[in-house]
Amino acid sequence: MSEPTPTEPKRCEAVRKDGQPCGSLVVSGRYCFTHDPERAEQRKAAHQKGGRNSAKIARLRGLVPPRLQAVYDTLEGALAEVHDGALAARQAMAMAALARAMVAVLTAGELEERVRELELANGGGAK
Repeated sequence: MSEPTPTEPKRCEAVRKDGQPCGSLVVSGRYCFTHDPERAEQRKAAHQKGGRNSAKIARLRGLVPPRLQAVYDTLEGALAEVHDGALAARQAMAMAALARAMVAVLTAGELEERVRELELANGGGAK
């Protein structure tokens, strides 16, 4: 790669996975954001933030009943901890089982409430 002129921006010196020179603009030193080894933690955080804020994830979060949002967030954090090795898979499985039980209880309660409302709307229920 040729030396940049004073007006030409500096290009990344790394080689892409396909064997071609990267050529992206340098952030600092010799590398772009993607290839700079000193920015690995920043890249990881950016990827995680991007994943959490994607439209698909936002739509999925909207499907979680507000009452279960904290449970969902806890399980999501536990998943990351299992992946990183900070939480034992056994503990995560126990958490998931308890969460399933909580969802079952809440679902049964919601169904009971709906049946009660329907019975009231139809004249007080079966006699």
